[in-house]
Amino acid sequence: MITATRRIWATITATAILSATAIYPVLAESTKRDDGDEPGEPMGTLNAILWFVVLPLAITGIITLLTLGPSWTSSAKNSTRDGYLDDPTLSENQIPPTQRSQITY
Repeated sequence: MITATRRIWATITATAILSATAIYPVLAESTKRDDGDEPGEPMGTLNAILWFVVLPLAITGIITLLTLGPSWTSSAKNSTRDGYLDDPTLSENQIPPTQRSQITY
């Protein structure tokens, strides 16, 4: 019975200490500013939309154009066969086995 009582008091004490340390920042004086903690001008709605919506979309669009743009040129379209890039290892480009012995290194 004594062991159970000690466990209960240890649990209650530990919970109280942890709760007190978690609550302490809430009880701190909120009117005091920390060193270097000077708030600036508030950001307007249009400025926030510009920075957090328009700018990321523009960056994504530029990256997309740089990635997909080269495939839109005529030279890229001419070098494709049925939508796939030409493969230099196609069977029509390979050397027949009878002529492989004539290759010199």
